[in-house]
Amino acid sequence: MLAHHRGALAFAVALSLVSSVVALVQPLVVNRMIADFPDGVAGRAGILVALLAVSSVADGASIYVMTRTAESAVYDTRTRLIDRVLRLPVTAYDRLRTGDLVTRVGADTTLVRSAFTGGLVGAVGSAVTMVGSVVLMGLIDVVMLGVVLTVVALALLAVIVASGRIQRSTKAAQKSVGELGAGLERALVAVRTIRAAGARAQGRIEAALGRDARRAFGHGRDVAKVEGLLFPATGLSLQVAFLAVLGIGGMRVAAGAITVADLVSFVLYLFMLASPLGAVFGAVTTVRQAMGAIERIQRILGEPVESEAGAELEPVPGAPAVEFDRVTFSYAHTTEEGEEEIDDAARADAGGARTVVLHDVSFTVPAGTTTALVGPSGAGKSTALALIERFYSPDSGRVLVAGRDTAGLNPAALRPAIGYVEQEAAVLAGTVRENLRLVAEDATDGECWRVLEQVGLDSPLRERGGLDTVLGERGMTLSGGQRQRLALARMLLADAPLLLLDEPTSAVDSMNEQLILDALATASRGRSVVVIAHRLSTVTDADQIIVLDEGRVVGRGTHHELMAGNEVYQELASRQLMQ
Repeated sequence: MLAHHRGALAFAVALSLVSSVVALVQPLVVNRMIADFPDGVAGRAGILVALLAVSSVADGASIYVMTRTAESAVYDTRTRLIDRVLRLPVTAYDRLRTGDLVTRVGADTTLVRSAFTGGLVGAVGSAVTMVGSVVLMGLIDVVMLGVVLTVVALALLAVIVASGRIQRSTKAAQKSVGELGAGLERALVAVRTIRAAGARAQGRIEAALGRDARRAFGHGRDVAKVEGLLFPATGLSLQVAFLAVLGIGGMRVAAGAITVADLVSFVLYLFMLASPLGAVFGAVTTVRQAMGAIERIQRILGEPVESEAGAELEPVPGAPAVEFDRVTFSYAHTTEEGEEEIDDAARADAGGARTVVLHDVSFTVPAGTTTALVGPSGAGKSTALALIERFYSPDSGRVLVAGRDTAGLNPAALRPAIGYVEQEAAVLAGTVRENLRLVAEDATDGECWRVLEQVGLDSPLRERGGLDTVLGERGMTLSGGQRQRLALARMLLADAPLLLLDEPTSAVDSMNEQLILDALATASRGRSVVVIAHRLSTVTDADQIIVLDEGRVVGRGTHHELMAGNEVYQELASRQLMQ
C-alpha cells in the first residue's frame, strides 16, 4: 500500500525531524534566557521566534505531505479494489454480496485514510520529539524523569491492551456495516415488489435492516466505550506526571539539586512530551481501527481474478458452433456470511456440499443453425449458456466453441465472439447511447438507430429524447419488454457470430414478441443461435430442439419429431400450445 510512496514518506519524515529537532532546541534557549537574565535576552528572544517559525513551517509542510500521501495511498487502494472487484470470477459474485463489496471500497478505505491522517501524521514526528524530550529531561534530572516514565509506561500499557479490543470491535462493526449495505441494496433492487406486497412485507424488511443497523451500532458503541475510558485515562496520567514533577521539582530546587531554570526547562520538555504522547496514544487506537479494515480489504485483494490466460479463438474450419461433450457441472453451496469469513477447515467441509445441475450432457449446435434449449424450470438451461460464456468451468467434460475447448481459451478472446442476452436484461443507469455503446464503443448514431429499429424501440425513444434519453437506475424508466428489447439491440450492435439468448421474449406482449422474433430472424442469418425458449411457440421453427430435464438431455429433434415421441416435450407443449 505504501510501496509507491516511499519518496513522499521520506520527505515527510525529514520535515517532521526538522520540526522536532527545532522544537527540542527551544527549551534550551529558554533555559539560557533565565540563567543569564537579563543579559542577551533580546538576541535569544529573536532566536526563539525564528525557531518557532521554522518549526511551524516544517510541521505544516510535513502534515500536508503526509495527508496528500494518505489520499494518494487510499486512491491507489480504491482503484486496486475496484479493478479486483470487477475482475473477480463469476463464482465469487455468487458468494460475495454487492453491498459488502461497496462498503469495502468506500467505508473501509476511509478508515485506512484515517490511519494516515490521524495516526501516522502525528506519530512520525511525535516519536522523535518523545525520544528527544526523554533524553534531555534525563540530562536535567534523572529522578523526575523516572517518575514521568513510570506514569507514562502504565498509561501506554493500558492503551496497548485496549487497542486490541478496539481492532476486534472495529472489524465487527465494518462487517455489520457491510451486511447492512448488502441488505439495503437487496431491498432497493426489489423496492417495487416490497411496496406491492403491502405494509407487513415492508415492515419485515425494515425490521431486518433495523437489526443490521443495531448490530453495527452495538459494535460501534463497544469502540466508543473503550475510547471513552482510554482517552481520559491517558489525559489523567499526564496530569499526574505534571503534578508530580511540580511537587518533586520544587523540593529539589529548594534542596539545591537543580536550578529554577532547569525546572522550567524540564516542565517545558514535559509539555512537549505530553502532546506527542497523546498523538502516539491516538495513533495506536486509530491504526488498530484501520487494521480491521485493512484485513477486510486484503481479503478481497487476495481473491484470485478471472484468468486471462489462454489462446486466441481461432475457429476450426467446418467445426460446430457449440459442442457439449459429456459435461457435468455443479454449484458449490455458500454461507450467509460469505465464504471469505469461513476458516480453512469449514471451507474444506463445505467443499463437498454441491448441487449437480448438469449430468453428462452432450449436444452439438451446427454452425449457422438455431438450436433451442427447452425444459422445466431448473433443468439447467441457463447454466448451459453460462458455461458457453465460460462464466463457469465444467466439473468434467468439455465445452467447445468453433471447435476449440473453452478451457484453453482466453475469456477476453472468447466473449467478443458471442452475443449474450440474459434472462433479466441488464440496463445501466445512463443514456440509451451509453447502454448501446457498452459493446461497440465506436458505434455511430446511425448504427444505434438501426438496431433500435430492428427491435421496435425507435419510435418510443424518439418521442422521449432519442439516444440521449436518460434511463433510471437499472433501467426502471423502461418497461420490462423495453429493457429486454434494448438488451437485444445491444447484442445486435455487437455483431457476434454466435448468439446466446436466455428467454428473449419472456417479458413482452404478443405484438412486441413478433417484433423481436422478426429481428432475431434477421440477425440470425449467417449466424449460430442458441436460444432458451420461454414459449415453445417461439422456437417451433428451430433447426433442432434440445430437451433438458433435471440436468439431463432427454430428447432432441425438430418440433414435429419431439411432438411425436418425447413425453417431456409433449407435456410442455400441452401446457402452452393448447392454451
